[in-house]
Amino acid sequence: MRILRSIFTNRCPKCLKAKVFKTGNPYNLSHFTEMNNGCSHCGMDFRQEPGFYFGAAYVSYGLQVAFMLLLYVIFQVFIELRFWVFVGLLAGLMLVLVPLFFRLSRLIWLNLTGRQD
Repeated sequence: MRILRSIFTNRCPKCLKAKVFKTGNPYNLSHFTEMNNGCSHCGMDFRQEPGFYFGAAYVSYGLQVAFMLLLYVIFQVFIELRFWVFVGLLAGLMLVLVPLFFRLSRLIWLNLTGRQD
């Protein structure tokens, strides 16, 4: 439960006090990638080592595949959209959700693999 709270509230995995990303809104596109260097409350380092967040790309891939499969079931099986309409909707929706998947994948990666001293 603590991990989910940290992920969905953009909080430090160790103390749940400070924010990991500087802005709370992932759609502030000029700043959506900016992260704090560490927790101002407990001192946990969010930038643990160079290349630490490369693993978050795999998490992002998994989240996007699962999301696409869910949309496929909804759009193709229940709604029965034509294939190219489905592909267009899916491409547009995935493009709009890039900032959200970026942040979610980094927060998940930090919670699962980050040193929590």
